[in-house]
Amino acid sequence: MEAATLAGRLAFETRDDAVSRALYEEATREAACLGQPWRQATVHLSHALTVLYAMPDIAYAARLVERAVRAAECGESPLLRARAHALQAEVAARWGQSRQSSAALGLAWYDIERESTDEPLPGAFSAEYLRGFEGVCQLYVGDPAVAHDQFAASAGALRAPRQNVQRIIVTTDQALARIQLGEARAAADLLHECVAAAASTGGRVPLIRLRSARLELRPWRREDFVADLDDHLMDALGH
Repeated sequence: MEAATLAGRLAFETRDDAVSRALYEEATREAACLGQPWRQATVHLSHALTVLYAMPDIAYAARLVERAVRAAECGESPLLRARAHALQAEVAARWGQSRQSSAALGLAWYDIERESTDEPLPGAFSAEYLRGFEGVCQLYVGDPAVAHDQFAASAGALRAPRQNVQRIIVTTDQALARIQLGEARAAADLLHECVAAAASTGGRVPLIRLRSARLELRPWRREDFVADLDDHLMDALGH
């Protein structure tokens, strides 16, 4: 199961989405034979993230997230339940479902606070990550100013080397909040930081987020600061 899940993620990173989906389906079948619901939840969550960002197919991702939530609720890992509810909140927010998103975030915080000493997946999720999800939800169905502050708090706490990719993602989302607030130049400054970091860490999701943020700068495409960002993107990442 773990090998198939990892292979599915690697196929996603190399942009072979058809192979990635097949490998995740294999991992799902294998996880179902183990009798440990939290293992099934990990596969569904990893698969949902690749679907959400590769296609993006929100409806399919939502189905995977719902399966993850059901499996996690039967499992022994509060942190995994928190992660499942956090992604459930993001999907609801992307669909414009404010009430459902808020409810899922509340469940995620409840699960985070219930972390126990016998947690089977220590470090699988944390309040720092959850603040980033809160920011995404605010970005879609709330206040971009609140989203900006939540992203800033999340990015400021994600300082471990293994958290570099997540910090890039959160900081890119913070730039999106600045764009919504009309602070395009400040957003471009943040994106320069993300480009430099992404060039050293790699990862497909940061690149997807960077491209999305750049598209939001189209109203300012004739400004020098956008041209400078385009040059940086091309020089550092070839995009």
